[in-house]
Amino acid sequence: MSRLVTWARRALPIALAVCTVAALLSTSSDTTTPATPELELAADTSQFDAGNIISDAMFFDAGAMTPEQISAFINAKGAKCVPAPDGTPCLKDYRQDTFTRVADGICDGTYHGAGAEWAAQIIWKVAQACSISPRVLLVLLQKEQALVTASGSRLTPRRYEIAAGMGCPDNAACDSQYYGFYNQVYAAARQYQRYATYPTRYAYRAGANNTIQWDVETSCGTSVVHIRNQATAGLYNYTPYRPNAASLAAGYGTGNSCSSYGNRNFWLYFTDWFGSTQSPGGDAILSAYAARGGAGGALGPSTSWVRCGLVFGGCLQNYQNGSIYWSPGSGAYAITNGPLADGWGALRWEQSLLGYPTGDQRCGLKDDGCVQSFQGGDMYWSPGSGAQWLGGPIGATWAAQRWEQGPLGYPTADQRCGLEDGGCLQQFQGGTIYTTPATGTRTLLNGPIADAWGAQRWEQGPLGYPTADQRCGLKDGGCLQQFQGGTIYTAPATGTRTVLSGPIADAWGAQKWEQGLLGYPATDQRCGLRDGGCSQTFQGGSISWSPATGAHAVAGAVQTTWTAQGAESGPLGYPRGPQVCGLKDGGCLQQFQGGTIYTAPATGTRTVLSGPIADAWGAQKWERGLLGYPATDQRCGLRDGGCSQTFLGGSISWSPATGAHAVAGAVQTTWTAQGAESGPLGYPRGPQVCGLVRGGCLQQFQGGTMYTTTTGTRTLLNGPIANAWAAQKWEQGSLGYPTSDAYAVAQGTAQDFEGGRLILDRSTGQVSRG
Repeated sequence: MSRLVTWARRALPIALAVCTVAALLSTSSDTTTPATPELELAADTSQFDAGNIISDAMFFDAGAMTPEQISAFINAKGAKCVPAPDGTPCLKDYRQDTFTRVADGICDGTYHGAGAEWAAQIIWKVAQACSISPRVLLVLLQKEQALVTASGSRLTPRRYEIAAGMGCPDNAACDSQYYGFYNQVYAAARQYQRYATYPTRYAYRAGANNTIQWDVETSCGTSVVHIRNQATAGLYNYTPYRPNAASLAAGYGTGNSCSSYGNRNFWLYFTDWFGSTQSPGGDAILSAYAARGGAGGALGPSTSWVRCGLVFGGCLQNYQNGSIYWSPGSGAYAITNGPLADGWGALRWEQSLLGYPTGDQRCGLKDDGCVQSFQGGDMYWSPGSGAQWLGGPIGATWAAQRWEQGPLGYPTADQRCGLEDGGCLQQFQGGTIYTTPATGTRTLLNGPIADAWGAQRWEQGPLGYPTADQRCGLKDGGCLQQFQGGTIYTAPATGTRTVLSGPIADAWGAQKWEQGLLGYPATDQRCGLRDGGCSQTFQGGSISWSPATGAHAVAGAVQTTWTAQGAESGPLGYPRGPQVCGLKDGGCLQQFQGGTIYTAPATGTRTVLSGPIADAWGAQKWERGLLGYPATDQRCGLRDGGCSQTFLGGSISWSPATGAHAVAGAVQTTWTAQGAESGPLGYPRGPQVCGLVRGGCLQQFQGGTMYTTTTGTRTLLNGPIANAWAAQKWEQGSLGYPTSDAYAVAQGTAQDFEGGRLILDRSTGQVSRG
């Protein structure tokens, strides 16, 4: 429905029909010339339009002049005025007590009476109360009684008594109830509003052909005038004669016997004093209405007159099926009743951010939608989305995506601002557009990425606002969207996951993101782990971070092994660096807080925990040394609280009492055959020592010593036999190296050497040479 305006009228009883004369004296007919001799003609009377003497916008513009401007105008026009000999004052000096008149449905404002009000103040207050231009009232006073310019003897009390000619018909005496300057001005203004309120109750009507007399004398005949607006209809109802050609040709002078002057002089005075009687807005609205078919067009007949004084100098006129709005910056365009008009009205019409329409409604869009453009944006409607407006960067972004034809479809809500960091959003059928000063304007399409972002509290969550639009076509059908605080990825194989900005994201990027070995994220980041760390799992591995170690990826067999050991919660803790390959025999390693994981084709994936065994292996040059790669993980819980780890070339064993030492080659074979640390030898007490006589080697253990020569590897257990051999200078003495391990004989125990045999007599405890 059309916008309801404050000046719309309600029905009242039928008004008293009145008309006025435009003569100097109340008893004169309109045929008397009302002009004053000091006026010079400036207006071009060939421009007089009998059907549009003055536009509605100009006629009903109550704000056309301020009280000060009215006073200055009267003073200027009456600069040389002197009072009449009887003391009747000039208009500039006229004062009168006034009384209060309340709004009555014709004049919608209240006139608040006051004592000794100046004429200028009375004119302005009447204009405000009855929504009539003060310029019209000044012209009315002039064309009826020449009060604006009268001076000296031409000033009489009678002129003020019937100042506006109200209640003074051509063929009868004036009605005394309207006497008095204040009464005349108010009653005349109210009468013009009555004509507008009840246009069908008076003889002359806007929008129709009207038969109008040339003069009060019926013998002068009539003419047909198509009156195009209410203001002109009001002038004819007030002074019911049309000036003929002779009247117009005479300017302010006298025409012929059938000339009338009231409406001619109204137009002349107004044009000479104030310029064109036609508001640009009013003319534009009339033209726009005619171009749209007038009363027979889509808008239907008018239901109000043109009203101006809107924001930025705008005007409007209501019709049965809509309105036409005009402003200097927008032109004249129609608003058709319906959802678009309702949506604009809900925003407070032209006072909203949208401003005035800059085009008519256009329908036939996708899904039976419609659009109308405004100064500040566009209003769209469809059956599925309702009427919503959009403009600014959000509107521009939507347009760049092909408006309603694009993936977003129609807007489903108006733009909403006041979000975090000065942000705004607008929802559409297919997603949401966000704009902020920091991130620009970005689109978030409905789908898994939007759902994941929403689950993290939208812009208020850790991700903040989107900083780019969604981008698809990634590896394996994936998509991503970047945000202030990270990126959301979605892929068929992994679902939708968030990679928050920070060291984990940086480490993943260093691996070429989803195109690298790690592939897409398979989980979201988990924090609150041991030592304040975080971790995120990807298709091909994981990235873990802690304040002490930074962020590093763990992948493949190393990740499997590390995870099996409890990941960061296990003995290895967090990774301290990336996996390093190119080691001996195609091996790789990755260091962790608690050790190193090695992987090699020959040995698989093994862990070397930080500690004495790792240190001992390092002293052997790690995998490049004699021991080579670890072949097992470290085993603890052994005899005397010890630990051991096997390598390709031997093993390293440790106990609190002995420290960590490697056992390799034939020594390891023999030691292992004897039960290793659980056997009689126990743990090694030092490394293997070579360079003995004749190329021999030895390694000491808790329970003895193992010797290796060209003849084999033999064990010399601690005890009497070993002591006796030592007394003979060990392998350097006459006995030389042991050639057998200890064995039982009838007397006790014996052991063979290169230079003989030593026998321990069990009964005496003595060792003898046999």
